Amino acid sequence: MGNKWKEIWNRRKPVTGRLDGDWQEIFLELKRLNGYDIVEGGIPLASFLKFHKELKDLLHLTKGASLYDVGCGAGANLYLLARDGITVGGTDYAAPLVSIARRVLPKALELTCDEADAFDTTLKYDAVLSNSVFSYFPSEDFAERVLTRMLEKTTGAIGLIDLHDADKEEDFLAYRRATIPDYDERYKGLGKLFYRRSFFEGFARTHNLSIDFPAIEMEGYWNTPFVFNVFMYRK
Repeated sequence: MGNKWKEIWNRRKPVTGRLDGDWQEIFLELKRLNGYDIVEGGIPLASFLKFHKELKDLLHLTKGASLYDVGCGAGANLYLLARDGITVGGTDYAAPLVSIARRVLPKALELTCDEADAFDTTLKYDAVLSNSVFSYFPSEDFAERVLTRMLEKTTGAIGLIDLHDADKEEDFLAYRRATIPDYDERYKGLGKLFYRRSFFEGFARTHNLSIDFPAIEMEGYWNTPFVFNVFMYRK
């Protein structure tokens, strides 16, 4: 991943006390640390919980199952899954965020600090997830290496959330320029990788996987018009 993005994620820190409150406060703070900054008028808790339920259904997760999260950040998704009796593990390249994940997920099977294409695949999970991470990758070659490791890591489903849509790139840039002063200067060197669905269809074909592109609605999430989701399953 790009070094400038890595520098940014390594600077994320918790707000004092937010990791010691009730589970809702902890979860929202973990989401903030993962880039979903919780502000008035932003994504409400109910939207996150609805997304969580849909995600479990799409990944075929029930109590006693297991999930590995590539780019887990501070562990927000894993935190809710663990509360539901799911065994969890994950990896992220931002050491401070991994430390927070270890704090809130003491029973995780593994929480490592690695690049997304370098995590160990020895332990297997029922499903693997990557949420809002693939758009930070440097190239499709890197993304394919990550996908290959994800497939090796799971005996079941692969879920990819918030993939920036190549067909919506100009719309995305226009929106960002309209809402952020000096967007091009402020985000110089902090680009996104935009994907076509055919890239994932090709990977699924090569590995004999079924594939779906389900919409998951999240009220209050500004990025929704510019992204898509991919789920792949062993046949």
